[in-house]
Amino acid sequence: MARTRAPDRHRDEPRTVLIVEDQEPTRMLIKAAVEGTEIDCRILEAADGDAALAAASRRRPDLVLLDIVLAGSGTSGVLVCHQLCKDPRTKVVIISGQSSAAIVQTCLNAGATAYLPKPFSLDALQVKVKGWLTS
Repeated sequence: MARTRAPDRHRDEPRTVLIVEDQEPTRMLIKAAVEGTEIDCRILEAADGDAALAAASRRRPDLVLLDIVLAGSGTSGVLVCHQLCKDPRTKVVIISGQSSAAIVQTCLNAGATAYLPKPFSLDALQVKVKGWLTS
């Protein structure tokens, strides 16, 4: 089955951030950090891997904030990372309580930009997101 590419962002369009987190309270906290950067961006949300890949196929994200352990779908965060890192224009950042060195290294080897362990500080996440969006 051929995969359609998401449309590219035009220069004057806001950046697109995809938040992939199965726990709604954590997803809302990450969303608040992105909104707190005061950078004009479109925020997409997905609660599982299948929804993340579907969202990314409709609109290419500039930044993905991705939990590795995702309940509710057959598509793991590691697989989502592998798929989304195929596009070098998309930065994928792992935000996870899963601190297995092997899994983190697998994601970094697949092209993930960074790994941020949970729990995290809202202020620290905001600073990092701002840096990822402006670099």
